[in-house]
Amino acid sequence: MILLLVMALLFTVLLFSRQPLLVAIGLPGVVYFIARDLPLSLVAQRMFTGMDVYLLLAIPLFALAGELMNSGRLTDRLVDFARALVGRARGGLAGVNVLSSMFFSGITGSGAADASATGSLLIPMMKKAGYPASFAAALTAVSAIVGPIIPPSIVFIMYGALSRTSVADLFVAGMLPGVMMSMAHLITALWISRRRGYEAGQPTSLRRILRTGTGALPPLTIPAVMMGGIIFGIVTPTEAGALAVLLASLLGVFVYRALTLRAAIRGGYRVGLEVADTMLIIGASNVLAWILTVEKVPVMLAGAVLSVSDDPFVVLLLINLILLVVGMFLDTFPALIILTSVLLPLAGSVGVEPVHFGIIVSLNLMIGAVTPPVGILLFIANRIADAELADTLRELMPFLLASFVVLLLVTYVPFLTTGMVSLVHP
Repeated sequence: MILLLVMALLFTVLLFSRQPLLVAIGLPGVVYFIARDLPLSLVAQRMFTGMDVYLLLAIPLFALAGELMNSGRLTDRLVDFARALVGRARGGLAGVNVLSSMFFSGITGSGAADASATGSLLIPMMKKAGYPASFAAALTAVSAIVGPIIPPSIVFIMYGALSRTSVADLFVAGMLPGVMMSMAHLITALWISRRRGYEAGQPTSLRRILRTGTGALPPLTIPAVMMGGIIFGIVTPTEAGALAVLLASLLGVFVYRALTLRAAIRGGYRVGLEVADTMLIIGASNVLAWILTVEKVPVMLAGAVLSVSDDPFVVLLLINLILLVVGMFLDTFPALIILTSVLLPLAGSVGVEPVHFGIIVSLNLMIGAVTPPVGILLFIANRIADAELADTLRELMPFLLASFVVLLLVTYVPFLTTGMVSLVHP
């Protein structure tokens, strides 16, 4: 126990001294192996075991598909369609921001890609239309949390690999919670815009909706094809990622004629750097998760929580609090790897199904992705908007409240997740 406390202290010091996440996660693991007189070669072995998962090949493929769609100007069609749907509503561009994130999330499965793509396009437009930079940044960040919730989802693929849960079932279970989250953000954004008197959207008509919808139909068919293929067992998630890359390339080159070879190479290079960093962090996190399992931390945590109460309502509330707090300090992937090994047995002890728990974990960690001190989505959007972080955090509060309401509904109403799976796979 003393060794675990030393590791926790070392991790905290490294994290708050702004050391690279790989160092903050990996060095405590190395200290454990030295203290236990275990061969350091086991560190490399456990890292490789964490990365050597076929499902994880889908991560670079989905990321590359998002890059190609952005370079091929497919996101512009999605934004045009969203603007036509919102119409003359006051706060129209705020609504466009939320709807664009919802559409784009069905293609990349990544919150960071969502925030970067929609933020680069819409934040300057919102600022020009009179929205405060801090409001535009907060809305962009929070609306991007549905990226890994609305399928296809990189987070669900990772959780499925860790928990040996059907990725197809996770995708089906994430549909309704993701849409609910977007609708909560949309209602909040329009309510704030109406109270503050922000600009009204452009006039719309059925003809405009049909025209822009036709232009957005090709990119919107990509997630439909992937989801259908995965749910009906035609393709694996990894093969679906390759299919997304192929479709994005064909649309960008031959339909919209905006994707060039140079842009594709640049996008592939960026994805390669991001994935290399991500896979190393996944490997280091797997070492830490293995240590926690060997030291029986999940058993001790379950005993501690159940000693407080064995009521499922209370246990789920405590699990949510743990997830939210950890999500504030750790990036999504390492938090997912570590917390799944620790909390999944506890959730199972009170009758929570692995699919339902996967959605709860994902929602919590993505809410954590918009809160400091890590808050990757918050910092991406804030950098694009060039806003004061304190002002952005203040604007973020109503949207976080709406997110918590959806989180509680999903936590305590299993039909919203596992019920959807039962309807699709009776």
